[in-house]
Amino acid sequence: MNPNNLHKLVTFEENKTLPVYSWFYFKEGYSKNLIYWLKEKYELNGVVLDPFCGSGTTLLAGKELGLRGIGFDVLPVAVLASKVKTRNYEVNELKKEFNKITDLKIKETEVSFVDKKIRKLFYSKNLQEIVFYWNEIKKIKNEVARDFFFLALVSITGRASNTIKAGGSLRKKKNRFVSVRKLFLKQVKKMIDDLREQKGKEPELFLQDARYFELEKESIDSIITSPPYLNKIEYASVYKLELGLFFNQKTPLLKSFLGDDVKEVFPEFEKMPLIAQAYFNDMKKVLRNSFECLKKGGRMFIIVAGGCLPDRTIQSDEIIGSLAEDEGFKLIEIITCREIGCMKNRTQLMGKVRESIIVLEKN
Repeated sequence: MNPNNLHKLVTFEENKTLPVYSWFYFKEGYSKNLIYWLKEKYELNGVVLDPFCGSGTTLLAGKELGLRGIGFDVLPVAVLASKVKTRNYEVNELKKEFNKITDLKIKETEVSFVDKKIRKLFYSKNLQEIVFYWNEIKKIKNEVARDFFFLALVSITGRASNTIKAGGSLRKKKNRFVSVRKLFLKQVKKMIDDLREQKGKEPELFLQDARYFELEKESIDSIITSPPYLNKIEYASVYKLELGLFFNQKTPLLKSFLGDDVKEVFPEFEKMPLIAQAYFNDMKKVLRNSFECLKKGGRMFIIVAGGCLPDRTIQSDEIIGSLAEDEGFKLIEIITCREIGCMKNRTQLMGKVRESIIVLEKN
């Protein structure tokens, strides 16, 4: 039986207030409780893979449930968040480093190395303080502790900037002045306070393109993942501030990873818009890789929504389900979680698309 709140489980809303899960807000993510429900309903065990791991919900929930995890993502900020949220910590060591950072006196810091476009998104003092703490974090010898404090800094950077994450984009907006020091130390304290007894095997995480990953054949028991949705909005641009400042990634658009060989498009996609051709071409590759590494009888769960394109709607779940069958999967069911209205010119309802869970099994 499906829960009544599936429309909430496929969003990040419930995670926003949960210890650890809330350390980095990833609006494209889904709820911890979705993984708990899938684990119970389908009796999942063994190794779980998430080839689009985002901020690590599948891996963290899987670790709590005794599943061994493996995750990939092309966004370095996502891999960082996933690693930090799923590690086991020596809390006393973190507290020692926290005390050192608390005692620091902020000094004027050189920021000329920061790209001009990024510098324009901050009050000068705020950017200097962010870079000051970043430099101090780099001096922490222990990698686990260093990443912990780094994520804390990355997670508050948006709030210390003159930007706002709106919809699927980052917009410039002059915000009231805030203290970077207060935001950062408060975030670190919250993260330390969130830590209780940690147990379970830490997942393996890689900066990796899901179209090209290679794992040992039939080594994975289940796959739970949510690929980027087919849509006209480029969601990765929401994180271009963090990616540009900390990871020197000036063009963090997923389109740079999408359809790099679309000239070799599969015939069934030829009548679709180019963006849809590229998208389903890539999903076919992901499904092929997934089928190879999944054990016989293993399940794959894909959380996906349809595409709202300028001239049409496309129900992605049906197409991906059909592609999966072509690759050898058995389509068990498509669970509709909610419907999303598609607007033309922001005024005219063009139609609706489903956000669904595609349930597949390897025969």
